[in-house]
Amino acid sequence: MDRRGTLYVKSAWPRRQPGLERAYRLLLTAYPRDYRGRHGTEIVTTMLEMAEPGQRRPGLGEAWHLVASGVRQRFRLPAGRPLAWVFAVLALLIGGGFGAAAGSWTAERTFTAVPDPAATRSVLTSLVPRTTGDTVSVNRVDTPWFDGAQEASTAVTGLDGWNAEQARRLLTADGWLAGPVSHRRGTAETADEAGRMTEQRLDRVSLRAERDGVSLTVGGLLAEGQGRIYVQIWSTGNAALLPLIVAGGLAGMAGGWLLAAAVTRRLRGAGRVWHGGGRVRPGAGRVWAARGLAAAAVFTLALPAVAFYQNSIRAFRFAGNGEQVNTVHNALTPGPYWPFGPGWLNLALVAGGLLLTAGVLVAALLRPGTSAESRLVQPEGLPR
Repeated sequence: MDRRGTLYVKSAWPRRQPGLERAYRLLLTAYPRDYRGRHGTEIVTTMLEMAEPGQRRPGLGEAWHLVASGVRQRFRLPAGRPLAWVFAVLALLIGGGFGAAAGSWTAERTFTAVPDPAATRSVLTSLVPRTTGDTVSVNRVDTPWFDGAQEASTAVTGLDGWNAEQARRLLTADGWLAGPVSHRRGTAETADEAGRMTEQRLDRVSLRAERDGVSLTVGGLLAEGQGRIYVQIWSTGNAALLPLIVAGGLAGMAGGWLLAAAVTRRLRGAGRVWHGGGRVRPGAGRVWAARGLAAAAVFTLALPAVAFYQNSIRAFRFAGNGEQVNTVHNALTPGPYWPFGPGWLNLALVAGGLLLTAGVLVAALLRPGTSAESRLVQPEGLPR
């Protein structure tokens, strides 16, 4: 009671825990930064007023609502901007292709390792009599479509230089699960020293075996005077490949859309109100630079994305066929993927596209006011 006789009753409302506001602000990070700058204080104030006495942390329902609303806001595109939708759809498709490639690369890390060149040479010398390591050539086989393989080959003399059934027995004794021998006979024409064409017998022999996640093919092309035997070894892959391609593709699509939404929001955000009542107006040159870089990035990354989708289709179409594993990310392996351009075209386009994307991020997503072009515009009547 004061001197005038007025009675003051001390409020029984408990003091809120200081950690509650921090928890709400932490949940608000699910929203885009510009949205938090405009509405963050209002949202936190409202949530604090609605909090129960003595509440120390947000309820599960509150947390879920804030996070879900923030994520939904991040996916939202500016209204009345049809080009923003075009850009977002293209970014979604490109991101899906790159995400599938990332999933394929991740799955390949779990494959059984292919034997090294020394082990591959040893396999061939054990299957071909009277062959030494000095007469065997070994090379790595990489293509834009398949996982890599090791291949070894050696020359033999005549039709009797190699016995496929004996090689099959040796593989079985060494723990390989060997299939039947495929034997096809035919003829071929060759030219002698005088240029006369002669016909000679030609045999094609092959068999396949598998052990511990690795497959091999032993084959030979045998003529009457000479022949060549080869061994090709590759990983059979595992069940993680296709699910990771799908998961990576979906994650890439979401990431592409989110990136496009963030860029379009930022470019449209010229003149939006920020903390303290000031407004940040990015320079027009910076906005047009970001748009131009974004268009160039989409154009540059489109062709590699098409290659990734084509390899994804192959991975599903030929899954489990017993041949080399079709992967998505191998589209970046130098080789004749397209009927035009150099073999490293996909790799060069990806490198250039990523640099252009980085330029978009620098031009559009850095906080306004950090560049020399940006300036702070104060509302009328406020002191500078």
